Amino acid sequence: MDRITRSYLNDFKSDNKIDEDDDARLFEHMVNYTIAERYAEESYEIESLNVGGGGTIGIDGFIILLNHQVIQNEDELNDFIDQHKKCSAIVVFIQTKTSPKFELKEIGNFEFAIQDFISEKQKLKWSDTAKPSIKMLNRLIERTSELRDNPACYMFYVTLGKNGNDQNIEVKRESIEKTIGDEGIFSSVKFELFGASEIQSEYKKIGQSHEVTINFESKIVLPELGGVDESYIGIVDASTIVKMMTNESGGILSSIFYDNVRDYQGSNNVNIEISNTLSSEGKDAFVILNNGITVVAEKLSVTRNLMTISNYQIINGCQTSHVLFENRNILTNDVKVPLKLIVSSDQDLISKVIRSTNRQTEVKEQDLIAYTNFQKKLEDYYASFPEPCRLYYERRSKQYKNKGIDHKKIVDKTMQIKAVASMFFNKPDMATRYFGALFNEFKDSLFKDGHEMEPYYTATYSMFKIECLFKKGVINNKYRKIKYHILMMLRHELNPQKCFPFESKKSKQYCENILLYVNDEIKFLDTINRVISKIDHIGPNLDNELSKSRDFVKNCLDAYNSQRNDLVL
Repeated sequence: MDRITRSYLNDFKSDNKIDEDDDARLFEHMVNYTIAERYAEESYEIESLNVGGGGTIGIDGFIILLNHQVIQNEDELNDFIDQHKKCSAIVVFIQTKTSPKFELKEIGNFEFAIQDFISEKQKLKWSDTAKPSIKMLNRLIERTSELRDNPACYMFYVTLGKNGNDQNIEVKRESIEKTIGDEGIFSSVKFELFGASEIQSEYKKIGQSHEVTINFESKIVLPELGGVDESYIGIVDASTIVKMMTNESGGILSSIFYDNVRDYQGSNNVNIEISNTLSSEGKDAFVILNNGITVVAEKLSVTRNLMTISNYQIINGCQTSHVLFENRNILTNDVKVPLKLIVSSDQDLISKVIRSTNRQTEVKEQDLIAYTNFQKKLEDYYASFPEPCRLYYERRSKQYKNKGIDHKKIVDKTMQIKAVASMFFNKPDMATRYFGALFNEFKDSLFKDGHEMEPYYTATYSMFKIECLFKKGVINNKYRKIKYHILMMLRHELNPQKCFPFESKKSKQYCENILLYVNDEIKFLDTINRVISKIDHIGPNLDNELSKSRDFVKNCLDAYNSQRNDLVL
């Protein structure tokens, strides 16, 4: 491994707190992460992208993304498609080698593995690590008619060599694109070859702020406002919006939409009408027919009518922006778009703007949750703990990206609901579900003004401590699929009586007592051992889909029926 790649690898391990000493395996994680960041807008577990363990042949990384969110199991996939009409899908295959060259035979093995992976019936012997991903892909294919289009497929073959555009390799690359495309599963297929310099370049791009220079001639300056550095309203050419949302490869710069609370809705009636206007003789009236775009940027520099905006987000106008992009080849100077530009780094102000500009009926309550007062209070509560008890509540997507924080200490909204639902509502079987389904299930019980913060933190901190025991090998990895059941049983082991309502001060004391045991290493380990002993006594088949079984939850709870009056706490 060359010294430059080694330095990136060390940075990756340090920044993401990856517990892996094998360089080849660590490089696989780094490559998977680097490529996933091209498409993903939400947080995900880096290690979950790796399907190369346990004897898997030819494929090291596999990713399914729906509307640029990494999907990690079949339940999440079903929930997401159920809740998002005509969402977009991306499927990614990755093969990583530490060899210093591109080998035709290994590239052929990659093709062979992908063909078997996507086939209706697999012939290869796939590992237990890969089987759930194959099943998830099959489910995605079954539900393709409900997607906006067939999934797009991207394949990456990565080595530490130099891509010298060898003719034989290039012919093979084109042949693989055609072969996989002929399967009729994907709307588009692209195969890229990455050498050391390419993966280094891609890794460097992660977390970099984006900027664009636009011509904003027809504008007025808005009055001074608290928390706002500068603000303007006016009109720009439609091509300017397209420029703002186009990446280096000519595709959509999806990351500028992660604070936009609505996904692109595809060919719904409104978007079809917008598209029809752009192709009609009356397209010059677009400027008065459309509500326009709202952009928030952190920095702005002005030279006459040219404005360079840095680290910007399109926080309203996602639908209009995407329709403009899809029709970019027919846009003329006659098509103008209303633009509101706000320059501010005040997150509270930005939250207010997002909420006020996204009040359409299409916006769901779950989409606006990050911008509520309760979520801000919860974020501040998490921040009040010193190390080593500090966790980081990720109210907004990727807000702790590239800040050197152990990703297992970052708690997003989905993880928060899973932990609370498991620990205090006895529903660990819900933990495989997508955020939207979880939110709908518990929206009347969680994230309410007046709730004490302790139950939220206690649940996620206890889960973090359980994860640490898995990481150290203290808990056998065979129990990992039922880790949320272990969390549920941990509370019952300490105090099987029902927790007090979250708005009650008694819930605060209840949770503080639990934390005393969780933070006592000897008592915590002893408690976990008792939990594992009870699970072993139940004797579940850990090869089955226990995580979703309500019967298994009942069996776990039945183990505590005899000790209701014999409390540890």
